[in-house]
Amino acid sequence: MREHERREFVRVPFRTEITVRTADRTFRSGSSLDISMNGLLLATTETPPPEGTGCDVEIVLTGSDPLVTIAARGFIARSGPGTLAVRLAEVGLDGYQHLRQLILYNAADPDLAERELSAHQGIRPHLRRSGR
Repeated sequence: MREHERREFVRVPFRTEITVRTADRTFRSGSSLDISMNGLLLATTETPPPEGTGCDVEIVLTGSDPLVTIAARGFIARSGPGTLAVRLAEVGLDGYQHLRQLILYNAADPDLAERELSAHQGIRPHLRRSGR
């Protein structure tokens, strides 16, 4: 089975600034490795918190004017040498739309990504209009 077939959503390579905040630590990465509608993988040189730790995430879409930030809540899904995986559990409505467009624009097969997004009932944007 191909790795993509085990995933809920297509992942796309994407490099941008990401901040992950737990109750007692802040991780900043200038280099996300990939991103999907429900998670991201980023490079880090710091020792990550334990799996399951809740966190707030800020994804900065550099190169946009005005600057766009996607605010989300999630938890640490896993970590490995130099990487930290975050599962997104809640995304603000505006952030959801930006994340969706980011995925569609960067997907190798945008039609497949669109079908996944349209067919998946499990992801719903959090409906507050102001970030989180």
